[in-house]
Amino acid sequence: MTYLLLTLFSLAFAHFAWTNFRLATGLFIIALPAYLIRLRLGPLPSTILEVMFGILFLIWIIKFARADWPHIKSTITNHKYFFISLLLFFLTSIASIFISDMWYYSLGQWRAYFLEPTLVFVMLVGRIAPQASSPTPTPPKRGMLTPSDLIWFLALSTVSINIFGILQYFTGWHIGNVDWIAIQTHRVTSFFLSPNAVGLYLGPIVMLLLGVIASEVRASRSPSLQTSHNKGITTSPSFLGLLVMTLLAVATLLLTKSLGALVAVAVGTLLFLFLIGRKKTALVGVFIGICLVLSTYRLGLLQNKSQSSANRLTLWTYTETFLSKSPKNFVFGAGIGQFFRKIQKPYYNVREMERLIYPHNIFLNFWTEIGLIGMLSFFAMYYWLLAIGWRIYKHSNKILGASLLAALVVFLVHGLIDVPYFKNDLAILFWILAACVIASEPPGERRNPLT
Repeated sequence: MTYLLLTLFSLAFAHFAWTNFRLATGLFIIALPAYLIRLRLGPLPSTILEVMFGILFLIWIIKFARADWPHIKSTITNHKYFFISLLLFFLTSIASIFISDMWYYSLGQWRAYFLEPTLVFVMLVGRIAPQASSPTPTPPKRGMLTPSDLIWFLALSTVSINIFGILQYFTGWHIGNVDWIAIQTHRVTSFFLSPNAVGLYLGPIVMLLLGVIASEVRASRSPSLQTSHNKGITTSPSFLGLLVMTLLAVATLLLTKSLGALVAVAVGTLLFLFLIGRKKTALVGVFIGICLVLSTYRLGLLQNKSQSSANRLTLWTYTETFLSKSPKNFVFGAGIGQFFRKIQKPYYNVREMERLIYPHNIFLNFWTEIGLIGMLSFFAMYYWLLAIGWRIYKHSNKILGASLLAALVVFLVHGLIDVPYFKNDLAILFWILAACVIASEPPGERRNPLT
């Protein structure tokens, strides 16, 4: 019965993707949490999300790849250092499959965290309509996407997460950890296994939504901006719906009580306000934030976070010990999916700390998974994304550039104490964000990255 339902779903989605590729891509993005629906295709483990991606990518190869290739090639030429870093990142991820000593297990994670997300990025780069250099860009061709489309699809992907999370707060449904059900420590997890997973997903998207809201407000005050200065994000009559989605996302973030997510979103919001000219508001926000932190420490409201902080410091110590043990470990890391087996297991005590699969620091996460060179190549890509976002902010669209930069900063800040990439939805989310950044830069605005 399962295979029959899967076959019917696959045929229906394939037909939809063939007839309306743009909306099928949107459905794929909206369904990012569907990676939690797991199944087996013969001996291979898979998810509904992977099935959708496989169908979508196959149809792109058959129907659009040849036509999109000149645009992909042009994008690679115009952003060669980013793509050199991407190639190095991808090659080190392949090498790390065999560094792990459990290549079959690592291969499955490599497929989910490196292969498929990178292919999503390439497909989106090919399908996103090039930004016109004229002040009145023409609408994209049928089947093409825009950065605005991607942001709206991401916004819609949060609706089910937020609604379920808020209902969960009042009902306690599907909260697996007893500590998170208790009134004093009540935290929502939505569809995911932990509150932090909710925050990691929602945080960058909230920054993108703030950009759309600011763009809508500015356009409503100056209608001429809709045609002259609103490249990348288009105005929409559904402003109220957008505002409701944003408020729901913020409410859900608060209900997770994820300190890392809340701090990252606060930093991203202040940066966004500062960049769009609300400097006084941002400075007041910084002052209020400092007062809140001091008062919460004084009142002892963060005591429940002390054990979590101690656990992270312990994990970082274990990781430092492993990496410094030999030149091989230092350069190649542990291999994909091998953190617990090679790094935590020698010290593991179930009464002291749960079994974890990453060191919960973005630098150490990549270093242990794909080695020193892989980690450096990832941050080289991250630097180039920041540089392109800065160019968009300075020379093309101040609001869009500010929201993209804020989203990237949220990713990094939260990643200092968590794992913002190594999960099916988060890996794809990062590469969708990267596609938004790359595609939002009009050709005439490509300058020295430092200007």
